[in-house]
Amino acid sequence: MQTISKHISAGIFAGVFCLAIAGCSSGQSFESNRTESNAQTTPETYRPSELTIPSQDSYEYLTMGLKFTLPKSLSEQMDQKNIAMLDDSAYNDDGSAINYGLITWNSMTEEQRNAQVENKGNGFYEWADQLERIGTLGVFHTDQLGNLDKLTKCTEHKRLGTSKDGVYTYYLSTNPDADKSLLDALGQIRTEITDIVLDEQESYTGSLGTFTTKDIYGTTYTNKLFQDYELTMVNVFTTWCTPCINEIPDLEKLYQEINTQGVNVVGIVLDAVDQSGNIVTESVEKANLLAERADVSYPFLIPDAGFFNGRLADIEAVPETFFVDANGNIVGDTYSGSHSLEQWSDIVKTERERQKGEQP
Repeated sequence: MQTISKHISAGIFAGVFCLAIAGCSSGQSFESNRTESNAQTTPETYRPSELTIPSQDSYEYLTMGLKFTLPKSLSEQMDQKNIAMLDDSAYNDDGSAINYGLITWNSMTEEQRNAQVENKGNGFYEWADQLERIGTLGVFHTDQLGNLDKLTKCTEHKRLGTSKDGVYTYYLSTNPDADKSLLDALGQIRTEITDIVLDEQESYTGSLGTFTTKDIYGTTYTNKLFQDYELTMVNVFTTWCTPCINEIPDLEKLYQEINTQGVNVVGIVLDAVDQSGNIVTESVEKANLLAERADVSYPFLIPDAGFFNGRLADIEAVPETFFVDANGNIVGDTYSGSHSLEQWSDIVKTERERQKGEQP
């Protein structure tokens, strides 16, 4: 399970932005809702450099137990697309503990910055693997401390501290062969070790209310989209969140498995609108690419003017997933972080049994 938490000010939450995965009430597939022009104009390739993590004032990764702030010099290099900021993590088999979590900074040549890869396949990961590693900010379980060079692609490691229980150690790792000015910038990163939060579940009550919105292709949806299903799984993500992106193929497989069983899947793009509620064209275009790459057949929705009755205002980390019934009422638990297909299948089974009043 993986989660990215982004520090969002109260001002932004006054007009919070969000991306959810939702199914259409008519029972039509997402594919049938695409206009012919959209289907014909979707690019077959994209630039991986456009899907790297953007610079911002501060970052908080709940599953790593880490907050950090970048120096201006490093943020400027990211804005200029000279450096790609990426993340990576691994968990134990049941997702109950993190093995390691990494935030990496990598140099991009002009060729790598402008490189195009196919929408479908592993082009992004192959592209990322070719970048020159500058440094890594990471958390490592005690069992992984012997693998620091391999995991970080660095040979020098500065110990930053440990978790309260002593099970995890934090390091700033660097590649001594990288540009000295970039290494100096990494050395100015300000970090704060916090509590590690994994798979935090909360219970919400209330309804998503009455709404009218559009998906990333311009098709209109209303709150009636829930009526034909006993349960709808709503997955909230952003186009810059790597764990969010990585689980989309499994969510599509899940959708194919459960759509005929009275359970639907719905998506909402958290960064598809800005803090004023205006459409962010770049994020919508990225969402189009993500849907095309994973051959997604469920819709990606854009937040409505009321941000789904204010429900999205509570989201501080992505991806976040919750469930609603046929009337749009929020039911069951809320799930933070990405999960595997098997884990999602078990979660859906649990929520269906709970909805039917049975013991999980």
